[in-house]
Amino acid sequence: MRFWLIVLTLLVTAGLSQSAAAQETNDDVLAECAALLPPDRPIPTGPDAPSIRLTAPQANETLQTGQIAFSVETTNFNLNDEARHWHLWINGQVQGMVYQPTGIIRLMPGSYTICASLGNTDHADIGMPDGLRITVEAAQAGVPTPTLPVAPEAAPVVPEQPQPAQILLLIGAGLAAAIGGWWAGSKLGKKR
Repeated sequence: MRFWLIVLTLLVTAGLSQSAAAQETNDDVLAECAALLPPDRPIPTGPDAPSIRLTAPQANETLQTGQIAFSVETTNFNLNDEARHWHLWINGQVQGMVYQPTGIIRLMPGSYTICASLGNTDHADIGMPDGLRITVEAAQAGVPTPTLPVAPEAAPVVPEQPQPAQILLLIGAGLAAAIGGWWAGSKLGKKR
């Protein structure tokens, strides 16, 4: 009897350790995703707060190279209203905006951190993101390619376009660098 009690205790402890490790890994991913977003973004709270959750693929899933469908579920945020959308981030780089629950993108073999964040009509991130990690492996001969939940043309990921303020900032920085270079060159003089 005592033997089985020890075995049961070890099994429960191992299960709790795995559960704690999975939670810690998920917390790490969520922290990475949140760090991608502006810290001053609106983060509503309460029962009416909008939220996003990645529903596919599953965390730590291994997929085949090719087109991969990323699906989200939103709460208190209708993707069909007023150009509302979500942003798809892969390994810290925004891939674009998705105006429907599923976005399809092609991925090559590798490990990926996937983040999803809500975007309002002004293209600003709001609320807390969701995230997960996946692995993509080369397709194996004889293994059937998974069927996508929707046609790729029905699930586009639209690349982000630079906003006018970003363009003006880049032009201003370029002009400042050019003027600074000219000024420094005129002060140093030419050596003969």
